[in-house]
Amino acid sequence: MNRKMSVEPTLQQVIDFVREFSGDVKSVITEHTRLEADLGITGDDGVELLEEAEKQFGVSFVTEERSFKETFGLGENEYLFNAEGLDLLGVRRLVGWIRKEPRYVVRDLTVGKLWRVLRE
Repeated sequence: MNRKMSVEPTLQQVIDFVREFSGDVKSVITEHTRLEADLGITGDDGVELLEEAEKQFGVSFVTEERSFKETFGLGENEYLFNAEGLDLLGVRRLVGWIRKEPRYVVRDLTVGKLWRVLRE
């Protein structure tokens, strides 16, 4: 990752960043806090959080050497956030099953994982 900062962020700095971004002043946020399941950050909001983290901490999650998926240790059909929107009837899953599309997996990003990636 390209760094603009000379000092790696502390876990507390990342927690403070996530708290400010989420606007959640009530929850206890630790390195084990999941961005989506615990704080409700999903879809476009998740993408925006990652973009802001790049700016805030002077890094790039995509480099000439590593793709985004490599940076976060994601497999072929793995993602960090669910897509926004409700699929109450499961229509999207049904269409994917009919088309024999591989089922995607969401690996909920924790504050600790984000911190470790920012430090790499």
